[in-house]
Amino acid sequence: MTDRTIPASNGLGADLGHNIRVARNAQNISLRELARRAGISGSALSQIETGKTRPTVKTAYEIARQLGVTLADLSAGVPSPGGSGAHAATGPFPPSAGQGDVVRDGLAAHMRQAVEFIPREAQRVVDLQGGEQFRVLSGHSLPGANCLLLTYEPGAVSPPGEEFVRHAGHEFNYLAVGRLVIEVGTQRFELKPGDTLAFPATTPHRLSNPWAETAELVCVFVSSPDSRTGATT
Repeated sequence: MTDRTIPASNGLGADLGHNIRVARNAQNISLRELARRAGISGSALSQIETGKTRPTVKTAYEIARQLGVTLADLSAGVPSPGGSGAHAATGPFPPSAGQGDVVRDGLAAHMRQAVEFIPREAQRVVDLQGGEQFRVLSGHSLPGANCLLLTYEPGAVSPPGEEFVRHAGHEFNYLAVGRLVIEVGTQRFELKPGDTLAFPATTPHRLSNPWAETAELVCVFVSSPDSRTGATT
C-alpha cells in the first residue's frame, strides 16, 4: 500500500501523528519497522508522525491495526477532558498484542460496558489526505471493529491518483448522503443514499466523489481475528 501524503492543515492531523509516535514508542517498535508493516515508506511515516503530512484513512487504519489499537485510540490518544459519555480507557494505548488478543480484549471491554453512548461533541474528527475526513463513531464496545463516518468533498479521491489500496479485514459501507463511486477490483459501484456495499478489504479498491455535492459514508472496518501480518500492496 503506497501513501502519497499532503501537508497537514490543522492541529488534529498533528495530534494523530503524535499519538502514532507515542503508541509506537510504547511498544518499542522502530519507525522503519512500523512503516514496513503498514506498507508505507519510512519517510512517509516520519512526516505523518511529525504532523507535516496526513495519511489516507486506509493508511491510518492499517497503522492502528499494526499497533493493535483502534482509530479511536489514535485520534484521541487519551480520553478527552469533559468528554462525557465517551468510552472509558485504562490508558492511552493497549500493550502490544496479536490481533486475536485485541479482539478478545475488546470483547472483555464489551462485556464490562456493553452500552456505549458517544455524543456528537465528544466524537473526534480528523482531516486526512485527498479531501477525506473521518469522524470516529465507535469506541471499544465493538470488538474487532472500527466504525467511522467518512466525508468526501466534491472531487475527492482515496487514494489519490490512479492507485488502488488493499488491507487486511473486511469493509461494510453505507452511504448516508450524496453519491459516491467505490471501485472493488474490476467492478465499479455508484452508490446513492441508502445503498450498502461490503467486500474483503484484501481486494484492491478505491473511492471517489466526482459529483458537486459532499458525500457521507458510514464505514465499518472489521479486523481479521487471527494475526497482524502486515499490509498488502
